Amino acid sequence: MNKKWVLIILAAVVIIIVSGIIGAEFYTSQPSFCGSCHIMKKYYNQWTKDKHGEKGVACVECHYAPGEHGTLTAKFKGLGQLFTYLGSKDALVRKPAKVNDASCLTSECHPREKFADKKLNFAKKIPYVHKTHFDKTVEGQALHCATCHQHVRGERHFQVPVVACYLCHFKNAEFNKDRGKCSLCHEIPVKPLQKQKKEGEAVTVSADSEEKPITHESMEKAQVSCLGCHNDLIQGSGGIKKENCFNCHEYSDEMQNKAEDKKVMHEEHVADQNANCFDCHEPITHKKTDFMDSVRLNCEACHPETHISQTQLIAGIGGKGIDGPYPIAHNDMRMNCFACHTKDGVDHKGIKVKRGQEQTCADCHTERQKNLARQWKEDVDEELKNAREVEKTAAQAIENARGKAPARSINNAVALLKDGRENLTLVDAGGGVHNKKYSMLLLETAVEKFEEAIEEVKK
Repeated sequence: MNKKWVLIILAAVVIIIVSGIIGAEFYTSQPSFCGSCHIMKKYYNQWTKDKHGEKGVACVECHYAPGEHGTLTAKFKGLGQLFTYLGSKDALVRKPAKVNDASCLTSECHPREKFADKKLNFAKKIPYVHKTHFDKTVEGQALHCATCHQHVRGERHFQVPVVACYLCHFKNAEFNKDRGKCSLCHEIPVKPLQKQKKEGEAVTVSADSEEKPITHESMEKAQVSCLGCHNDLIQGSGGIKKENCFNCHEYSDEMQNKAEDKKVMHEEHVADQNANCFDCHEPITHKKTDFMDSVRLNCEACHPETHISQTQLIAGIGGKGIDGPYPIAHNDMRMNCFACHTKDGVDHKGIKVKRGQEQTCADCHTERQKNLARQWKEDVDEELKNAREVEKTAAQAIENARGKAPARSINNAVALLKDGRENLTLVDAGGGVHNKKYSMLLLETAVEKFEEAIEEVKK
């Protein structure tokens, strides 16, 4: 074979190789190639229904940063993804793909200066401006486009799920305050709430006065709390279940401890875009439910820090002038309320409650100790009664000394009286039977403080 034919064959081989590379590059850059993988069909179908699919915006235009597509790094990344998908039996992608903000904000797509101040109506009714979120942070980490535009609902590619809005706006936010303020999304209604009245109409009550319609606007001006009618609209806390971590990570004590550090968690998941919010957080719902049950079933709606005194007594903490703690043995054994409160009953208002019963003592201990709780209660009640008498004496001594004793002595005595009373309240409200030893110590310390108060004003 002469030299001429060798060159022709080499040229043909080069042309075939180059053509193959160009063809492979073109073919693998098409959305249809991505959609051919079993693990990507759901996302491909979402893309076809989305504006990006309608306009023919290819996957690689978003999933690679500007200037990255066509580089050797991109090729190796693509091959790595291909082999991972081919070797996986999963039905969906386990780890979401990153979309760089720069891919979204190019001059051909969504230039910041063009849409940052543009007023939009999210979900057809919620006023929204992107600029207000550009400088926001989550635990110190800047928000990305993909922080809101997530694959959660599944109907559209990059669709913003309203549950993502609820998580940020309602988690750890006071009702109708700051980022949880109702008027951020809702117009304040001006329609009268009384059915018999029309908008803007005033009703004459007497010859010289008239009653104006009650509206949301009038109540907002009067600073009436929205919780009075709308407490049911926000359900859930957006909390995190640690076990969710192990859907992506191997179990380890280090991982358990690391999960407590919110800043690190957001750095590695939000800033690095390695997860969406609901891989970790439970959703918060925002919809109408039974307006009474939402309060009725939540004791803390009316009783902040429910049974806090009982809890403190059991743990042997909360007293004034006592170092402690002095927990009852039940606390060290991690016994909760249901260990003793096993009997169905009703309180003085006819409300169903779980009552403690003597038999539970015998079930764990012996029949001899069946009446132990009753005896403890009688002993504590007797000491509490005696302490109340000393409290009255101290309070009367302070009143008698006003205008006679120095102001400093009066102030010291009042402070001592206050501390003693707090100990009495802890025993009384907490039920001394929950920790007799600590209750008796609280009462003894309270009496000492009352006696000190008496001596202080006598000086």
